[in-house]
Amino acid sequence: MDTVIQFTPAQLIILASAVITLSTACGVIVNLISKLKEPKKKQDERIGHCEERLDKLDAVIEKFQGYFSNDDRRFKEIEDGNKITQTALLALLKHSINGNDIKALREAEKCLEEYLISK
Repeated sequence: MDTVIQFTPAQLIILASAVITLSTACGVIVNLISKLKEPKKKQDERIGHCEERLDKLDAVIEKFQGYFSNDDRRFKEIEDGNKITQTALLALLKHSINGNDIKALREAEKCLEEYLISK
């Protein structure tokens, strides 16, 4: 086991050249792999940013949908009130014109009363 390993200068140069060539090749491969992964990383960041923005916008949309549904309800109530008021006005107008039509006046009064009580 006491063998001595000896290298000639030419062998040392070849060995050093091989080590340098292998390290350079490894560096090129690592660099190539990192460059290939870079677009995916950028794309993942962009997609993550877009998803965050979409989540925020979804919350804003839900908030405004609540406002719109509340407005729709209020408009429906206003429309119902206008119908009843216009019916009562029409009954008064008919009664004023011919002095009769008390039945329509009583029906309009009943509808108007129910509307005002339930409101």
